[in-house]
Amino acid sequence: MNNIEISAIVPCYNSEKHLERCLKSLINQEYDNYKIVAYDNESTDSTPEILMSYKEKYPDKISIIDIPNIYRNSYREAFEHAFENVETDYLTFIASDDYVSKEYLKSISEIISPRKETIKCLQTGISIMLDDFEQATQVYQYKNIEEFKRLCMQRSPVNTPSVVYHKEIYRYLKPVAHLDNRKELNGAEDYDMFCNLADNGVFIYPFPKSVGYYYQLHEEQCTWAVHSEKHIFDYDLMIQEYWGHRWQVQ
Repeated sequence: MNNIEISAIVPCYNSEKHLERCLKSLINQEYDNYKIVAYDNESTDSTPEILMSYKEKYPDKISIIDIPNIYRNSYREAFEHAFENVETDYLTFIASDDYVSKEYLKSISEIISPRKETIKCLQTGISIMLDDFEQATQVYQYKNIEEFKRLCMQRSPVNTPSVVYHKEIYRYLKPVAHLDNRKELNGAEDYDMFCNLADNGVFIYPFPKSVGYYYQLHEEQCTWAVHSEKHIFDYDLMIQEYWGHRWQVQ
């Protein structure tokens, strides 16, 4: 079995509070066939200095790319640049305020490597953390794309932070409802693009347990910002109405 080569993408914006924990968890992987690409989104805190210190310590493992901060509450800038420029077949995005177990990438490879022809997109469960205390494990399960579509009418049935993508599906990773409704990419575009994957027959393989992704809850994260702004515009409702009409699913 040939292990897959993975790029672990770390989008950063004013991430000084949690960034070192994230980078340490990636450096200490029990896996060799991976690269870390950190994107700095015009941070104004000590994020650039932290990134550079790790780059100096691990020059063969970490790359740093500076990109403009275009989208509020989104890492779309890093997402698009990574897909268009990284050399590995597989990508996964690790939020700078989250962290992973030392076996995380090894476990991902063990799931995908024997099934490379069938798994082009994978999600696993995540452990939801409040400080250092696990609050819950969140796992989604469905058997086929039709069941996935029905779940999408309630909420996004995907643990976005744990998703691993094959580079060849990039052409389907478009937030179609946002674009057709001329909405800025300020929230829930991941939910939208997962619907577009299903619309194009791409199955997001749901591994039925967590393999070591730790999702950190805190009030400064983008997800909370999007939910707090629902009174301004409800992106989830827009996505459900758009895809429900397209699929004739309620």
